[in-house]
Amino acid sequence: MEPQLSEKPKPSPVRIWLLRLALMLGVPALLLGVAEGAFRLAGYGHPTSFFVASTHHENGALIENAKFAWSFLPPTLARASQPTLLRREKASSTTRVFMFGESAAEGDPEPAFGMPRLLEVLLEGRFPGRDFEVINAAVTAINSHAILQIARECAGLDGDFWVLYIGHNEVMGPFGAGTVFGRKTPPLNTLRLGLSLKQLRLGQWVASFSDSAENTDGRQWKGMGMFLDQQLRADDPQLKWVYDSYRKNLSDILAESRQAGVHVVMSTVASNLRDSAPFAGSDAVEQFQRARSLEAKGKTGEAHSHYVRALDLDALRFRADSKLNAITQALGQTGSGNVTFIDVQAALDAESPSGIAGRETFYEHVHFTFEGNYRLAKLFAERIASRLASGGDKPSGPWLTSGECAGHLAYTDWDRGVVLASVIRRLQQPPFNHRLNNDEALGQLRDEAQRVTKRLDFTVALATYDKALKARPNDWRLLQRRGLMLSSFGRHDEGVASLKRAIGQTWWSRILHYQLGAMQNKAGQYGDASASLSRALALQPDFPEASTQLARARAGIPYRLGEKAMDAGDATGALGYFIKSAQLDDTFAEAHFQIGARRVESGLIASATASFERAVALKPDLPQARFNLVTGLLKLERYSDALRHIEALATKNPRDIQVQRYLEFVRAKLREAAEPQR
Repeated sequence: MEPQLSEKPKPSPVRIWLLRLALMLGVPALLLGVAEGAFRLAGYGHPTSFFVASTHHENGALIENAKFAWSFLPPTLARASQPTLLRREKASSTTRVFMFGESAAEGDPEPAFGMPRLLEVLLEGRFPGRDFEVINAAVTAINSHAILQIARECAGLDGDFWVLYIGHNEVMGPFGAGTVFGRKTPPLNTLRLGLSLKQLRLGQWVASFSDSAENTDGRQWKGMGMFLDQQLRADDPQLKWVYDSYRKNLSDILAESRQAGVHVVMSTVASNLRDSAPFAGSDAVEQFQRARSLEAKGKTGEAHSHYVRALDLDALRFRADSKLNAITQALGQTGSGNVTFIDVQAALDAESPSGIAGRETFYEHVHFTFEGNYRLAKLFAERIASRLASGGDKPSGPWLTSGECAGHLAYTDWDRGVVLASVIRRLQQPPFNHRLNNDEALGQLRDEAQRVTKRLDFTVALATYDKALKARPNDWRLLQRRGLMLSSFGRHDEGVASLKRAIGQTWWSRILHYQLGAMQNKAGQYGDASASLSRALALQPDFPEASTQLARARAGIPYRLGEKAMDAGDATGALGYFIKSAQLDDTFAEAHFQIGARRVESGLIASATASFERAVALKPDLPQARFNLVTGLLKLERYSDALRHIEALATKNPRDIQVQRYLEFVRAKLREAAEPQR
């Protein structure tokens, strides 16, 4: 009898289904993993975290990721966060505070004297012997979509307090209804999925195709003037997406704080209601004018409501409107026990002499003066101190005054002058120069700048820095600004030494290497400058100012007229770097001027003159550029074009004999051309 073969049991339908599911999920996952690994091995892409591991520090130290904002903005437009060194494990005696926000929270126009720095100084003065570490996690041009990502990362970094000062960029920032950075108001779930995929190198590669088609057209960051065409009425339906997304993002940030066990101090964001007219919109301007009229009559309460209405109607929505601040207030006041809320606008209005926040607090629309930053920092510091006191850490020191904080941070008259000059330049550009009261604001700032210049005493300023450094010897910002001040007074060698000490603390800062290289150029240290600027460009290849300075170093171009260039200079190599600078930023006037100067040396008069024309059009007061342009125009016999430039030179330099001779010569040539031929 033949043996019976036993039949193998058939797989159950459930096992077959599970096997198919495993194949359906496993094979794509495997392929994805292989592709991701291949991209990483090839060096493609970049980390998307806010912090990255430091290669120069041990024990898991972190530094800021200069490319973090690339997930939200085109690389040519993205702004980097402030240089930061963070130890994963903080000392038991240290209280760690994370500051979240946009440019106003970061400290624009000069983060060395911004709110995070003042907050740290105030808390250290209030709690002598206790260390406070305020981490500036705010970044220019981002909004709550990016801040949520930062908060999720900071949740695992042993923070004690989070300070939230956010809301100004919700409309004009990434994905907002008025953005210039790419896609507007996408479905929130789709947006978040896309951001998650960009954490993969494969996802970055896929995204690069759509990014190149949208807004990565080679533009450089040009400030708020980029948004002139992005006007939105208050009743625009796209704003609903903005409000809903902001509410969701802020809710999720607060949820992250609860899971991390940190205490949150959050606030509305304040605006310059009284002294910054709306940027656009006739109805907004009408409300502003009415507010000013009412204030002049002493009707401050009524005026305040019209100032707020003017802000809400402003068609260029660079300031958080009432609805955004209402969302912040609602979430702050209904939050759990780990949230403390402050109505900052109301507090700053109350502290202003007129009862309405204005120029005593703000430089322009939202960015704070030193006094404004002090007032804001103290509001947050008081809430943090109260929370610490309730936990048993009693304060034993007084609150430092604004003047005392200025001493600790070496905020000298030299610094005041530098900051005022930068703000004055800003207000001369769009959209500020479109404001109703911009001339008034500029006049006030110029008057203040003149007063600061008259009372500036270099000896006193240097002593202030040296005193501050005794208390904070490793403060790289003090060392940086001390070096810049020394160089501005012609003491370049001492300035170089100070900047080198700053770089010793913050070696990864492309800005510091650039500033050091520029200063070494001024000192005639061209070889050292070349090395410093090469390091700056290695850290940020698309850095037009660094390319121009490197070209100066390679060619040995002196800064002062009359000095001889270095004989061993590489003129050809220098021209290449100047051209690269102009390609990176076509509005960089000095690069065009230097290209023209190099072409003159090569006898290329026509192309050199074209470069000088571009430089003068971009920056009419660029030293020597207009004179070189006139010389070129005369050689090309373009007398009509030359005349207006010579007249401009004659107006500015009426006693310059060479200019007067040029003027007489051109007028004679034009008269000769106008005479009838015999």
